[in-house]
Amino acid sequence: MTQSIFELLPDEIILGICEYLDIHDLYESFYDLNSRLNAIVCSNKNLALTFSSPDEIDDPFFDLFTTYIIKLTVDHSSYIDFELFPSLHFLILNSPSDDQLEEICLFKFPHLIHLEFGIMSDKLSRCILYKILHCKQFPSLQTCIFHHETNVVSSNRYRQIWSNSSTLRTVWFSSVDLSLYSNNGLINREKLLSIDIIHSNLKRFDICCVLDGPSLMEMNHFLQQTPNLEKFKIASNGIYHSYEFLQQLASILQRRLIHLYQFDCELLCVMTIEELEHISRLHPCFNRIKYELKYGGQCIRLFTE
Repeated sequence: MTQSIFELLPDEIILGICEYLDIHDLYESFYDLNSRLNAIVCSNKNLALTFSSPDEIDDPFFDLFTTYIIKLTVDHSSYIDFELFPSLHFLILNSPSDDQLEEICLFKFPHLIHLEFGIMSDKLSRCILYKILHCKQFPSLQTCIFHHETNVVSSNRYRQIWSNSSTLRTVWFSSVDLSLYSNNGLINREKLLSIDIIHSNLKRFDICCVLDGPSLMEMNHFLQQTPNLEKFKIASNGIYHSYEFLQQLASILQRRLIHLYQFDCELLCVMTIEELEHISRLHPCFNRIKYELKYGGQCIRLFTE
């Protein structure tokens, strides 16, 4: 039998190609073609799976590969038995249901570093966030993402939210209320982030402001709990800031973040040229801020590169 050019590739190259494929494609394309490809496919320990339907759990490939799946994306809202996936590093629930949310808080994910939820209501996202913050199911978690239903900013850039894992180093917020008070009776109006808890591991914090918040007071409250931040970025959408806003922000950063060495921004402001020239004097980290006139000089874009 004549070998294809693909089969002339060494095992390591084929294995590398397989790591870019979803399990469905991997199984349909390579499995059962010959013993060599079977061995290569089954030796892949970094598999990804996208569940579009709960019925896919009955597919023939499922039992072969579940223990090697490190990335699971679930596009339906039906119940998932997460115990079938002991090696998960990445879990994405695009249509999270109550059953799925309850299950992730019951099962321990020892290797999970990335947990991501599709769009949920503010009430539901706060409830599940509270559970995540107060359970010990995610000892390795580094990123927890919520797609907030009121977030009008690009969800690809400003969608990561707080996790209380000691392994976490970077947090990105979107339009979530930083005071994090809950109106949900299940949480008894507790603060999700207590002022008594200092999150000393966090080194970087990115936030995007929208019309409904967060306010400077809320940012001040949050930054009080993250004293070791070294990098801070603020962006906004649909808001025009004043010089007074920057003055107050600079004062908060000076009081709360004594280790800060990098400030980044993407803001639209309304201020005079004289005020613009004084921005770099407000805080030592503001010296990287650049500007350009927008909309015929009606406002000023402040940005860093």
